[in-house]
Amino acid sequence: MLGVCYLYWLVTVVPSEIIISNLLWDIENRGLLQQHDDFVSQMGIAVRVILRYLLQYLLLLLPYLLVLAGFGVFIVFNGGIVVGDKSAHTAVLHFPQFLYFLLFLTAFSLPHMVQRLRHSHLTVLYYVFKPVHVLLFFVSAVLALYFFKYEHPYLLADNRHYTFYIWRKILNRTSYIMYYLLPVCFYTFLNIVALLSTVHSKFFTLLYFLCVASQIVPQGLLEFRYFILPYLLYRLHVPQHSWVVLFLELCQYTLINLITVKVFLNKTFDWDITDYLTPNPQRFMW
Repeated sequence: MLGVCYLYWLVTVVPSEIIISNLLWDIENRGLLQQHDDFVSQMGIAVRVILRYLLQYLLLLLPYLLVLAGFGVFIVFNGGIVVGDKSAHTAVLHFPQFLYFLLFLTAFSLPHMVQRLRHSHLTVLYYVFKPVHVLLFFVSAVLALYFFKYEHPYLLADNRHYTFYIWRKILNRTSYIMYYLLPVCFYTFLNIVALLSTVHSKFFTLLYFLCVASQIVPQGLLEFRYFILPYLLYRLHVPQHSWVVLFLELCQYTLINLITVKVFLNKTFDWDITDYLTPNPQRFMW
């Protein structure tokens, strides 16, 4: 019930989160999928369980279906999923968003990713024994960057947001910088799969990636707010690490928040042209 209440609030604040919210319902709560390692077997069990316990699952899903119905009503009355300027937030095929999300996750899970370096030999073994998977990842990433890279006008114009500077100074500093960062993306991707697979089935892991991609890929604008919920769901499902890692993570978040608040309060600047919606002074924000 708490999950349903949170979902109501979440969809009200950020309507696009309706996609990733599918993860809040997972048929794994019966513990059936964990008994089978084979992905095909898990999918077959999932279908059989749903058919066998259809009525029970409909009752279980009823609160979530009410959220979905409310979301449908919102779509009808609002004329779409976008709140605000609809012309500036049209859906596009922005596949590099998934790579940006992996880098975001790397940065905000830095203590965990560093701690995982001791398992780096597993990455080497992955390269050796599953070259097809590695090749598929890198070829897909290169094609996504080459053919589907998208620069939203807001990203290039609004210098109040951190993403404006991250894009100019890092991600788009040169035409090839993202290609150099692909090994980092791959390392993070492997760790996500490995960590989620230790506590969940392959079905859940696949569902997670499908939901994340469905939510962030259509977004033309590079904004960290699109990554927050996918990151939190990943973080909540990661197995418990040592207290040292957790303390370092706490220190990292505290430092980020302190710097963010300090910059927002003390670092201001003026725009040459403003209106009643954006009066001076301007402030830096996420």
